[in-house]
Amino acid sequence: MNSPAPVPTPFQVALERYQNALNYLDTSHNKSLKKAQALEIITARDALNKQMEAEAEISVDMSSKLIEQDNRLKQKSYKITQVLDLAEYRETLPISAQAWWWHLESRESLHPCNRFDWLLRSGKLVLLGVNFTLIGTIATRFLSGGSSLLEIGGVIFSTFISLLQTENALTRTRQKGFVKLMKLLGIAEHWYEEIQFSVTVIVFAILLGIYLNFSWFSEFYKQEGNRLQSPPPASQEFPNLASAEEKYLKAIELNPDNLDAHYKLATLYEELQDLTNAKKHYLIAAKGGFIDAYNNLAYWYLRDNKNAEAVELLEKAKRLLAEKDEKLDQFTEEEKRNLAVQKYSIYKNLGWARFKQNRSEDAVPNLLVAIGIAENPAYQKFIRNPGAAFCIYAQLLEKEDKKLSQENWRKCLKLAEGREINTEEEQWLYEARKKLK
Repeated sequence: MNSPAPVPTPFQVALERYQNALNYLDTSHNKSLKKAQALEIITARDALNKQMEAEAEISVDMSSKLIEQDNRLKQKSYKITQVLDLAEYRETLPISAQAWWWHLESRESLHPCNRFDWLLRSGKLVLLGVNFTLIGTIATRFLSGGSSLLEIGGVIFSTFISLLQTENALTRTRQKGFVKLMKLLGIAEHWYEEIQFSVTVIVFAILLGIYLNFSWFSEFYKQEGNRLQSPPPASQEFPNLASAEEKYLKAIELNPDNLDAHYKLATLYEELQDLTNAKKHYLIAAKGGFIDAYNNLAYWYLRDNKNAEAVELLEKAKRLLAEKDEKLDQFTEEEKRNLAVQKYSIYKNLGWARFKQNRSEDAVPNLLVAIGIAENPAYQKFIRNPGAAFCIYAQLLEKEDKKLSQENWRKCLKLAEGREINTEEEQWLYEARKKLK
């Protein structure tokens, strides 16, 4: 006859309840634990603790089972913290600090996704430092001079995001705010570090993208400046030189090597009769090998009777033109045309400089090259004043060949008709009219 089974002790009953409740952690593998199930696990552990305190002695076997079940809870504590805000319960219920199961969020989560959280936290702090450095650099470049509301707003927004991330990373108050937001969005706790790191990386990528594309922004501002300085005729807008100057300066601030921006700014200063700044930016562009800057700077030297300095610049420009000539077969038709226009200006001014130095033997070859380009219908309409080279050549021939000189004076007048002319050219046209009377 079998003896009756021993009656389980209250502790054993409580342990069995706890064990059964923990099974919810296993059955909810592919779905979130329900709030009621999570509460059942915690309260079952509470009841077990009370029974443990009430019983005088607990067997070794029961102690081993308790440790085993507690390890199950610790291993999957993240499932409970996903659905329960244990801090709220601790504020309402008289919970002992030793009741660790009510403090699961303070334990290091053992979720597989959290194995590398330490690495993510370290990377996040490093990137935050880099982000602030990038913001400082970007703000310095973009906010120098005048800035639009959009530019200011962009810098403020990126700074705000980085500041918010820093506070989240370094202050407990902000971390609580972040946790509340994540719970409101229904995002599991084991993704918190990944989300914070991802946001930091996104901000870093945006800032780095802006930093690496300073040259693109520089080109954009240069084009805006050019549009404001010389509006298309169809737009019926008036030039806005003040705004154009601002755009050019910002383009240069973003990319000091934007030689075209230096050149355009120099032409603007020349238009404003600010010759000091015009020469400064022409010189910067010229030192960088910008051919048009060589030509314009040489022109100002010629006006100041600094003929030797002008010749030096123009000879350098000729060497640059020769280098371009070697690659002529690689150029588009537009590039070939632009090169011809540049060549006309350089050779015309070099011929003028040599003429002013009374070196006719050096002036003539250069003037003839310029004249050959000016007589080409394909290039003539793109040259500001194709008659200028004939004006200089006519002056040079005055004492040597009167007839040929007269012929060049006529071409000087004819080709300058309807063209934009400068002070010297206006004087040459006056001379031409006198000679042809």
